[in-house]
Amino acid sequence: MQVGMLKLAGMKEEGCAAKVADALKSVKGVDTAEVSFEKAKASITFDEALVSLQRLKVAVEDAGYAIAKPVHGEDGACCGGCGG
Repeated sequence: MQVGMLKLAGMKEEGCAAKVADALKSVKGVDTAEVSFEKAKASITFDEALVSLQRLKVAVEDAGYAIAKPVHGEDGACCGGCGG
């Protein structure tokens, strides 16, 4: 399992965080998805053999929200997915 973090944009209320979490949890290969409205971030545990970080970003966008910053590991170190 891999842990990834997405910085989010476009959430206007607490209910938005629940919608993003539901969208992420619906992706095959996602084990957990915790979304903080206050911090505007999602922390996701997923099986990298079943789902990519790009697919998780698409799930957020399909739910009507945006990614604010590149995807990084939970510890803030670059995961390699953004080239940064």
